[in-house]
Amino acid sequence: MPTFRNLLGLLALTLAGACSSDAVPTAPTTPTGPIASTPELDVKLAAADAKDGQVDKVVHRCAGCALGMDGKAEHSVQVGGYTLHLCKPACLARYQRDAVGELTKLTIR
Repeated sequence: MPTFRNLLGLLALTLAGACSSDAVPTAPTTPTGPIASTPELDVKLAAADAKDGQVDKVVHRCAGCALGMDGKAEHSVQVGGYTLHLCKPACLARYQRDAVGELTKLTIR
């Protein structure tokens, strides 16, 4: 019969696994090629591009983290004419799944 201590330990392990922010699907749910943009998103992408002081059609700050940290070229996705560098595989997976939806939610300050 399981003891309270065993059940508590099992619960802790379950929660620890479920709270991992780096969980990544085993395969992308969408193609990894360029994603079409809209005129409204192009305006937002241009503002995000300028955040690093360079207007080069590369968003160097992670859009998945509200442009709060540097992205990495190995975690990049193309949207319209822009390349977005994301910080980790989890952010990349979100943008591969729904870049338009994620960019629509992005607030640039």
